[in-house]
Amino acid sequence: MRMDGFGQRILHFAIFVPIWIFLNLAKCVPFQVRSRVGGALVQFASVAVPGIRKRIEGNIELVFPEMTREEVRILRNRNTRTMGRTLTEILFNEDQLAHHVPFHVSGEGLEAIKSADEAGQGVILVSGHFGQWDATRIFLKEQGLETGAIYRPNNNTYYEPYFVRGIEAAGKPIFPKGADGLKGMIRHLRKGGRVAILADQHLDEGARLPLLGRPSMTTLSPAQLAIRHKALLVPVWSVRDDDGACMNILLESPIPHGTPEEMMTTFNARLEVQVRAHPEQWLWAHRRWKKHGTHVYKKRSA
Repeated sequence: MRMDGFGQRILHFAIFVPIWIFLNLAKCVPFQVRSRVGGALVQFASVAVPGIRKRIEGNIELVFPEMTREEVRILRNRNTRTMGRTLTEILFNEDQLAHHVPFHVSGEGLEAIKSADEAGQGVILVSGHFGQWDATRIFLKEQGLETGAIYRPNNNTYYEPYFVRGIEAAGKPIFPKGADGLKGMIRHLRKGGRVAILADQHLDEGARLPLLGRPSMTTLSPAQLAIRHKALLVPVWSVRDDDGACMNILLESPIPHGTPEEMMTTFNARLEVQVRAHPEQWLWAHRRWKKHGTHVYKKRSA
């Protein structure tokens, strides 16, 4: 049964109240403590909600069929704890900047970004829901290379202002997905600006490109924008260290311009390297392979 507008507002408010309580209580404790608490809460929620638990485990089994059931559960717990920390930290990006999280930086991409900045050339930083994906923008902001982002507006209007404020704290301007956001982002790129795009989700209108051993519907937009506006396309990864506090920032060499399919195939290959090296740091909860939905997401018992 579909809810009317009033019913939706009541539901959204009921969902927002515990989030609001957590956000305000979290301000009373150090940044790393609230990060760990957020991770623990998300880990608990992933176990408590069968649909999410089965989807995560189904995706892991799809990519790592050699894992035992216990290994899958251990990876699921590590993964949801890591994702919970990331989602919590993004809401407190202002404090993350003030906290001066230690960064270990590597890769050829930083020099390429600096050169593009000097030349007035736009840069698209392309990544996935991996590690602490906003940490790269925080690092670049500290380097005087502020980087905007594309984001998906949240359906919960009570939560949305907190969500937007967190994303903006890591770098402006930010652009909502949609026609208006796209126009603003193009203007920003043409002026030599930088923007971050997460390009690892299923897209019905995308191209079937290989990822983690199977065809995956992949957006071509980052490559198309880079070609059309003569921008660099730089894959970036923020890998959380074993202690959970330090971030290893990898800014890879720009992907050479070619066809959009070639460029995004290269991106998927680089994403796969990171996921296989650090499987606990990718957001397995996405319905990345929807064509396998009936088999993967519904086959498991509780």
